[in-house]
Formats: sequence, C-alpha cells, structure tokens
Amino acid sequence: MSLILDILLNDLRALIRDLGQNGGLMSPSVYDTAQALRLYPTPNEDHVWPAVNWLVIQQHADGGWGNPAMPLSRAVPTLAAILALRHHCQRRSTFDGLLEAKRFLRRQLEYWEKPLPDNLPVGMELLLPYMLKEAYREEHADDADGIPIRLRLDIPLAPYRELIALGEHKRALIQQKKPRAGTAPVYSWEAWASHADPGLIDGSGGIGHSPAATAAWLFAANHNPSLHHEIAGAESYLRQASLATSESAPCIMPTAWPIPRFEQSFSLYALVTAGILDFPSIQDVLKPQIADLQQALKPKGIGFSDDFMPDGDDTAAAVAVLIAAGYPVDLEILRQFERDQCFVAYHGELQPSISLTARAVHALDLAGVDISRWWKIFIDAQKLDGSWSGDKWNTSWLYTTCHVLIALKNSPYKTAMKEAVAALQVHQHPDGGWGIIQRSTTVETAYAVLALHNLRETGLLDNDDIRMLQRGYNWLCTHYRPFRMKEYQCWLNKEIYCPQRIDRAYELSAMLAVTLGDLRI
Repeated sequence: MSLILDILLNDLRALIRDLGQNGGLMSPSVYDTAQALRLYPTPNEDHVWPAVNWLVIQQHADGGWGNPAMPLSRAVPTLAAILALRHHCQRRSTFDGLLEAKRFLRRQLEYWEKPLPDNLPVGMELLLPYMLKEAYREEHADDADGIPIRLRLDIPLAPYRELIALGEHKRALIQQKKPRAGTAPVYSWEAWASHADPGLIDGSGGIGHSPAATAAWLFAANHNPSLHHEIAGAESYLRQASLATSESAPCIMPTAWPIPRFEQSFSLYALVTAGILDFPSIQDVLKPQIADLQQALKPKGIGFSDDFMPDGDDTAAAVAVLIAAGYPVDLEILRQFERDQCFVAYHGELQPSISLTARAVHALDLAGVDISRWWKIFIDAQKLDGSWSGDKWNTSWLYTTCHVLIALKNSPYKTAMKEAVAALQVHQHPDGGWGIIQRSTTVETAYAVLALHNLRETGLLDNDDIRMLQRGYNWLCTHYRPFRMKEYQCWLNKEIYCPQRIDRAYELSAMLAVTLGDLRI
C-alpha cells in the first residue's frame, strides 16, 4: 500500500506543478481543425495533409464524427468535416466516407424534430444553423466550387426549425450587446459575424480563445494590409493553440485555448472532493498554485484564462479551493452567479447546469453557509433511476451525479442518496469500472469512486456498497499508468472534448482518497 501511495503522490506532485503550463492541455477538436483547414489553411502542404488524414481517421463507422454517446453533439463536427474534406477528396475511400457522412446527417434528422434538451453543446443554436448556411452557400455558388453532385448535402431545414429560431433569438441578443474581446459570445464569433474587427482580439492573440473563431476572423481579414499586425498575432495564436493537443501536426486544433485557470481551478477542486488538499507531502507544489489562484480571483470572479470573462463554474471551483485551503473569500464573488433555482456560468445563458450549481453549493457549504434551500432543488432534479444527468458541460451522468452527491452528503435526504448509490450499483460494469459507452473509462470510474468515497465518509454505505467502491478502486489501480495521461472525451463545449490534466487530477484524487482512507482504517 505504501508503494502505490508513493507513486500516486509523486504523480500528483508532477501534475500540480504543471497546471496551467503553456496554456493548458486539451484534446484535438474535429470542428476546430476542420474550420482552420477550410477557412485559413496553411500554404505548407506538409501541414495540410496530416490534418486531412487525421480528420479522415476520426470518422466513425456510422459515417459521423463526434462521440456517439451524445448524438446532438455530432452534427456540427460532422458538417465541418464534410465541408473541409470535400475540397481534399483525392482518394476513393475519402469520397465513400463523405457519402456515408451525408447519409449519417439524414439519419440524424429525427433527433432535431424533438424538443431541445438543456445539454446542448456550447453555441449549438448558433453553430449548426451557421454550418448549414455555409453548406448551402458553397453548393449554390456559380460553379459549386467543383463539388461533385453526389457530395452536395441538400439537407432539409424543417427539422432544425426550433434550433434555428433559438439561434436567431441568441444572435439578436448578441448584436444588441455589442460583445467585447474576451467575452462568451466572441467564442462563437464565426457563427454571427463577418467583419474582421481588430477590437475583438484578446490577450491570447486570437478571437474568443477559439481556434475556429480565429480562423474565421483571419478569413474575413483576407490579408488586409491595415491589419498586418493583428493578422500576424492571430496566426501565431493558431500555431500555439495546436501545441495544446496531443497531436504533433500543426494544423490540428483544440476546441478552446488557452485554458490555464480552468485547468488550475478544476484540478485543485478535484483534490478538494477527495479531501486531500491538506496532505503534507504535496504542499510545496500545491501552495504556490493556490496562492496564484487566489491572486487571480477578482471581484467579478475568474474565467478559464485571465484574458477571458469570469464564469460561474471556474469561480465556484476556485472559491471552493480557496475556502478549503483556509483563505478568506468574499462570497459575493460567487453569489453574483446565483439565481433562484440555479447558479449560471454566464449571465443571460439559456440553459442551466446542475453540475455547476452543485459545485457552487458545495463551495458555500465549505464556507459554513446554510445550503438547505438547495437540497430540495437537487432532489427535484433527480431521475427515476436515482441519477442526475442532462448537464450542459459534461455528457456523463456519472460526472453530474458525483458532484450532486458531494453537495448533498451533509443533507437529511438519505433515501435519495441511497437511490443514487443503487444507480451506481446497477451501472457498474462486470470489470468493476463505470462508463456510459458500455465500457469502463478512467475518468468516469474516478467520478463514481469519489462519490462513493464521500458517502462512505458520512457513514451512508453498507457492506455491499463498500465492496462496490473497492471494485471500482481496484479497476483504477489495474488500469493506472504512472505519469501517463489517458484521454476520454466526455466534457461538452462546441463538441465533446477532454481536458487531460483535469481528468488526470480526478483519477489521482479518487485513487488517493481510497488509498488514504484504507490506511486510516
């Protein structure tokens, strides 16, 4: 036991030391890579074709791109990939793949005829109508840009009418507010603007911390000599953003970058959920990170970088970390994101997030605030099977359930928590892990283990539940590889993605929580 503890602690120390370095780590994005390839391709052919090949490889057997676990998240990356690849369609296999992608989009229409859920990917109401319009524009140009007839999409718009109406409403709101650089609407700039306004470039050098938006801005700038300096900075932004992914090709982009505060606050929050923030042997690397986070937290909160507007989610994580570390925090910083039934990430957003609300309530609980009014809100949102799901920032119900249980653990709602434990029991795979895609994944197993660990600390687990926890812990130990991060995409943005260091923090925190708990026993 002491050997695995030493290995885990050394791994965690290295992770904490690297948090926020080089703007953070992020999985590669189909949508942003396709947009960069389509709107602002590098003249270097040695860079273009690796990106093209990477996009081809990401296509699933059903013809679409994106995680099959979240069907509504797949239309945008699939459309973007089609529009990018059909201009590089030099192989029969690519042509056949694009025909299958066209059929995939047709099969997906049934999803869009249903009422829209709360867990739509970020900016979907803007991005999907924009991509459909781009497809229509390309296919109705004078010569159709050389697109073969069989590759023209001709997608009916009627099934998307609710989403299109929502997008028109959102676009009108954006135009009224005249967004500034580093604000949430600019993250989806490509979907609502066409004028290359240099005033929207933020401290990263890009547009809205978004490779896709930055590529679209560069396309609009079109080598305008009066924007020479800004164009050079935006091109530099794209080169730096590509380094954030696990891929080596310079044209492969993440879905957002830089994300240093997101990476820092959420990774340290994972330690809070495991109760290991005060562990002695990590303090030398941990204290500088917490002190840095404290100085970054401003009266309006904290965002996913110092150059992006504050949001309720990063603010809640940072506040929880600082309170747990013993720092004084003005809770009004967090409460400005509070609404009657939820906490919001951004003022004026259209869909709530239960995981964000749970994290904010947990932060208030750590501060000694009476949170009893929130308990009933969580109970009312619980599904019949005992879980919580449908979150706008993560596709996995295990993520949402974990954070709600942590917010509820000191509540009197023991029956509801036992029902959630029963859901974990039902959905544990035979190998001991958890995952929503019919196989166990590291980060989702970590969420389940952390939830069970927190409930064991309150005495809520019986012997069968503790055996379930032990099986999950054993799965994590069996699949653990020291100093090697895994990548499973379940976080929601413009498309599903993975912030590698954050997921690694949850994995290590879950394993350390149980390891240290067993040692104490």
